[in-house]
Parts: sequence; structure tokens; C-alpha cells
Amino acid sequence: MSNTDTSMSRRKALTLGGRIAGGLVAASSSPFFAPGRTFASDSSLPVKEIEEIMETTGKVMNGVLTIDLERTDLHVIGPQGIPFKPAFELLHEFHFQPLGDGRAFLNGDMTVLPHEANPVIDRIFAGGLVFQALHQHFMDEHPQTFHPHFRGIGDPIHLAQAAISMVRATGTPLPQSQPEHPTTPLPAEQLAHILGGTAEVSSEGVVTVSIPRAETIFVAGVALKPEMGVEVTVAFEPLDDNGFAACAPDYALIASEVNPALKEARRQGFEVHCLYNQETAEEPQLFFSHNIAKGNAIDLARRVSRVLDKMHLKRSS
Repeated sequence: MSNTDTSMSRRKALTLGGRIAGGLVAASSSPFFAPGRTFASDSSLPVKEIEEIMETTGKVMNGVLTIDLERTDLHVIGPQGIPFKPAFELLHEFHFQPLGDGRAFLNGDMTVLPHEANPVIDRIFAGGLVFQALHQHFMDEHPQTFHPHFRGIGDPIHLAQAAISMVRATGTPLPQSQPEHPTTPLPAEQLAHILGGTAEVSSEGVVTVSIPRAETIFVAGVALKPEMGVEVTVAFEPLDDNGFAACAPDYALIASEVNPALKEARRQGFEVHCLYNQETAEEPQLFFSHNIAKGNAIDLARRVSRVLDKMHLKRSS
């Protein structure tokens, strides 16, 4: 099959820099968390400065800056003997949404080893952020990884400084560079069409398809864009050059969808590995479930599509 370039260009690596941390406004004390709801601003973020602090390049979609850092230091064998590539399931993800008046919302999660979990949690508190969750995504990993979730509101530079402090409590290699034109043996656009979402190709040929929910998700009174980690994502890791892949949907479900969707997932041959909340003070409350299966990528996408039919999503035709 022909290689497919990612539709979102990557910025060239920037000269690394740094700023002195301070002045972070914690979510618990922010006026954005007063009674009522706050909607997203169209103001921009200091993207270059955040990228410099985070020691990598990011991507901007729908006004949200996403910074991914890969655990290239880890060699994890997942369930069914699947070797997890860093871009598949071994990521730190940081999402920055501008709120206007020089402020931003940070929502994110990390991939950590057991001995790194509490040092990272300590850095969450030290940075003035809100600790939201800690869980595993998949059973039977070797070594087992866990995922702390956090959020915060404040000056985006200070939020980025708090974020990189957490990263430095782990063995994550820094700096990192993202491929400018990654390719994949998988049919990325066909997978996106089947699922009704948008495909992105990342390092080592991993394809991730994102599908937003139909309703607006509020966290502590702030309306979050789907790119803030509150959408459905379906990751495909190529296991050969002929379309054989591992598929790991991460379903974002409201309560009434949990049993219909996961019952369908089991019917479609997927293993269910977890069910959890990853944001606190969320409305409507979302329940996230990571599933996994391997096979032909197109067939897997069609099977996932039947699960998505049980959910209230904004899918493209």
C-alpha cells in the first residue's frame, strides 16, 4: 500500500530555552472556576515559547496546542504479545487551550513506571495543578505502566514549566524531535473514513484517528474543545507492511453508553482492559475505556465503527 503523509505539518526543532517558573494560577483558585460556564477564547498561545520549554515541537489544531513526548526509553510488551511503540501507547500528552487574557487551560496525562508515579504526583502538586486520576490503560504489560492525569489554569508559560517539571521526574529522554513527514504502511485516510474521524500519522507509522463527541464537555465550568483529550481516539500500530496491525480504541463514553458500547466491543472481538474517569468536575462525566485487538487494519476499523454507532459522536460522513 502507498505511504500516507500526515496532514498536519510539524515545526522544525527550535533552539532550546527556558524561563523561571512562578506565578502559576492553580485551577482551584482561578476565576474561571467560579459558578457558571466559561467558553473557549479564540486568542492564540505562545506556541514557540511552550515548545522551547517542553523541548519538542507540537501541533496546533482548532486552536489547541498538543505536545506529545514519547517514552522512547521504555520497551513494553503489551497484551497478546504486542510490542508497544512509543507513539502507540507510551506517550505523555499535554493539551493547551487558550482562554483569553493571557491564560490557558492545560489538560494532560503521562505514561510512568510504578516507581515514577508518586514523584510525578508530587510535581503535579508542586506546580499548582489539579491531580485528577491514576490508572493503568492495559493489563498484562511488561513492564506495567500507569497514567496520572492532571489539569490547571494559568499563564501558559507557567503551565508549560509545571508540565516539564513532571516529565523530568521520569526517565523520558529530552530533547525530542518529531518527524516532519511521517509515513505509514497503513491506509490512514481509509481508516479515518470508516471511523468518521480525522487521521494523523506519527512516528514509526502509528496512525491515530480522532472522533469528537457531539456535545460540549465542560471541566470545572470550562468548555473544552475535543482536542483537549475529551474525544474518542483509535490508534493503529503497524505490525507488518501488509496491513496487519494492533488497534487500541480509547472510548470516551457517557454513563448510558458504557454497557451498550463495551458489550458491542466484546462482540467485535476486542479485549476490554479498563474503565475509568480521567477528569474531575466534568459535565457530562466521561468514562474512558481502552480496548485492544490485532488483525487486518481495515477490518479492525469496521469493527470499531460498530462500537462507535452506540455513542453520541460527531462523525464525518
